[in-house]
Amino acid sequence: GCPGPLSSRLGLVFETPNLTGWVNVPAQKILEEKLQLPVYLSNDANAAAVGEMQYGAAKGMKNFITITLGTGVGSGIIIDGKIVLGHNGFAGELGHVIVRNGGREHKGTGLKGSLEAYASATGVRDTAIELLQETQHSPSLLENYPINELTSETVFKCAEQGDSLANEVFEFTGQILGEALATFVHFSAPEAIVLFGGLTKAGDLIMKPTRQAMEDNLLQVFKNKVKILYSDLQEADAAILGASALVW
Repeated sequence: GCPGPLSSRLGLVFETPNLTGWVNVPAQKILEEKLQLPVYLSNDANAAAVGEMQYGAAKGMKNFITITLGTGVGSGIIIDGKIVLGHNGFAGELGHVIVRNGGREHKGTGLKGSLEAYASATGVRDTAIELLQETQHSPSLLENYPINELTSETVFKCAEQGDSLANEVFEFTGQILGEALATFVHFSAPEAIVLFGGLTKAGDLIMKPTRQAMEDNLLQVFKNKVKILYSDLQEADAAILGASALVW
């Protein structure tokens, strides 16, 4: 399981923004030569989605979406029990859907206003920095940290202590994520959306505004019918288990 656009048929990773220099890498061939075993290649978020269906929170479901909230935003879409790949195998890049037209630039892709630029751990940090740089903002515990030491975990710790600006970061992030989830519900009518990744550890700080924003932006037919679940799988194991399920 590997991040980024890739071809399972060709065994080729075309590019992956978070791994510098990974362009047109024949990953399948390299691993087969090293391991002397058959190797199959899949997008890691797609693999994680199959892992959830086989072993995790989506066991028994045939229609759901997985969203990974880590340094980036990955996704896997299951419809009628099958992973959605599209005609070229690249389908399911929900993290790169534009949620704020002309918005924040994603440093890896150059896209402006994509979901990953806001709803990832990196996005949380960037939102905190933007709010701190505003001329007028409430006093914040975040001001005690140098900019280069700010992380999503720092923001979480300050929010837990009741810091209003840190809480505003999660409200803003949840609003954007919830709006995006509503859009995803409208196009695939999932039974559930399964979330995993480091950002989910913020719990209700991010999930409460996310759920509210999703429900506020759904057609009546979908309201209060789509579950938001946390993954049952260990974060480090999800893509590995999914890869094993794909082979199986």
